[in-house]
Amino acid sequence: MIIGAAIIAVAAYGATVWAVNTAQSPPLELPPRSVYVDPKLFAVIGGTNATFRESSFDTFFNPTSTTPPFFQIFDRAFLSILGPNPSIREVASNATFAFAHEAPIYVADTNEVFFASNDGGPLGMSDLEHNSVVGKISLNDVDTALATNTSVINVPVTLVSPRQIGMLPPTNNETQLDLPETIQMTNGGTGPYKSSLVLITSGRGSRPPSIVLVNPNAPHNVTVLLDNFFGRQFNSLNDIKVHPSGKLFFTDVV
Repeated sequence: MIIGAAIIAVAAYGATVWAVNTAQSPPLELPPRSVYVDPKLFAVIGGTNATFRESSFDTFFNPTSTTPPFFQIFDRAFLSILGPNPSIREVASNATFAFAHEAPIYVADTNEVFFASNDGGPLGMSDLEHNSVVGKISLNDVDTALATNTSVINVPVTLVSPRQIGMLPPTNNETQLDLPETIQMTNGGTGPYKSSLVLITSGRGSRPPSIVLVNPNAPHNVTVLLDNFFGRQFNSLNDIKVHPSGKLFFTDVV
């Protein structure tokens, strides 16, 4: 999640590794620009004079005091995903609109990444009267741009929700592709699940929070799976994941 200007970055693979030792763990091979943090070392910070982070927005968890950007690893299994020589590259950004804030979903069939703008907040350009925005980028476009440019790139972004007239800033490499009005304030996403995106929404005004399936391809038809708990409206649905069993686990604000 990025607070402020929206930024998308990608990790790439390579072939160099180096070894480090810690007092609490056996030797661990780490790729460049990465650190390993053993969660057990920070399970308990308690005590009379303990210092805790008071905000996750302006105080980040960085016990190794490593200079960003870098990969912070908490589970050794993540190394198999990260690869031997990862890099961080900015591929799409907009300093005036937090277009990529929530719900990243990779669709392998089209090689695209879907995401949602900030649900509320000044850079999200959404509020009680204005919906948030679902968007996507093509990783084919990213690969093409990276092949010819070694610095920052900014690939086109497709907005897959109605632009709010008078709310969003001028287009920044963006095109529009509408979603039905049943999608209101997307706050999380997962999938694909049976070829569909799974989006979870906070709702807006009289429109209730809901869990929906969205066709990632045109015409982007929507199926609402759930918008109440035995007749009671949810407060503000937040995040969702698909369990290996096929069941959906999700959270609601108390």
